[in-house]
Amino acid sequence: MRSSDNCYCLEARIVSNHVSMDEQIELWHERLGHVNFRDLRTLRKFNCVRGLPKLGKKANGICGPCQQGKQTKSMHKKGKYLTTKEPLELLHMDLMGPMQTESLGGKRYIFVCVDDFSRFTWTYFLREKSETFDKFKMLCNKIQNEMNSNIKSIKQIRSDHGREFENATFETFCNGLDISHEFSAPRTPQQNGVVERKNRVLQEMVRVMLLSNNVPRNLWAEAINTACYIRNRVFLRPGTRNTSYELWKGKRPNVSYFHTLGSKCYILNDRDQLGKFDAKSDEGIFIGYALNSRAYRVFNLKTLSVMESSNVVFDDTRLKSNDHEEEVIFSDDSPLEEVVVSPNVGTSNVNCCMYKLAQLTRHQRS
Repeated sequence: MRSSDNCYCLEARIVSNHVSMDEQIELWHERLGHVNFRDLRTLRKFNCVRGLPKLGKKANGICGPCQQGKQTKSMHKKGKYLTTKEPLELLHMDLMGPMQTESLGGKRYIFVCVDDFSRFTWTYFLREKSETFDKFKMLCNKIQNEMNSNIKSIKQIRSDHGREFENATFETFCNGLDISHEFSAPRTPQQNGVVERKNRVLQEMVRVMLLSNNVPRNLWAEAINTACYIRNRVFLRPGTRNTSYELWKGKRPNVSYFHTLGSKCYILNDRDQLGKFDAKSDEGIFIGYALNSRAYRVFNLKTLSVMESSNVVFDDTRLKSNDHEEEVIFSDDSPLEEVVVSPNVGTSNVNCCMYKLAQLTRHQRS
């Protein structure tokens, strides 16, 4: 064809065998078994192999098949700075359980709540997951009353997508108090790592304390409370030189009255009418500290009851031997009285007779 100015026009298609640098890198990446692009450049840079041409840097270093075959979870870097400036800006919540062994009051789950700024921790014990909201509501009221003098309120909470947290009741309650409820991504506990790590710390502390002094397993709820009580007073908040207790309460904690969990103790018997030559004290096992009074929590081996008393003498140097569990659970001569369990640890009153018979039946079956 000729154009308007009487010139001949030639349409030509140029075919080239030239391969771009990206295509060449991709080709050798596949030839070498989808080796990492960084290692591929290192092989060529230091002449580690022969026959490999000069390769540059791939513009897009993502290979689809490599992602399908090698992809892992994203990294969650540890925070270097305090993300909150005062207590109650953010509360982390989680639920531990179910436990293989029921507590003395029949509890199976642990509701753990951690303040992000101070890392002060609260623990509540549940029979079923459905009780989570009631415990959270109770905790909110308690915290609001405690911090009312500073005119502070809960601003934000964070939990996983468990149905005990993500439901209409929780949403309505949080909206009524203007509390923002955040959720960690599904199957990503790292985003709620503060409370997840706290769960691990409490579990490890309780496991060590129970095993070291042969404390009966059904007293794990008391041990959890004790571990949380200790941790609040000895844990140094990262980035500061203050304990969680000092950041929350505004004063340094006192640990002079601490004793070893499971140690032998003597409880003054000021409840019964004693004769002139009757023993004035009962033997017991130390299991923790009272939360609402200046007293110790002990398990009385005579009455088989959990009780609180300030008149206790401890023998930390002579810890009880391996007969704790047999004496508390499987003793046929022990009196069948009602076990007195304080609501401070989240346990309700249980009948010692039914409890003992159930344990004996389970022991005989095994």
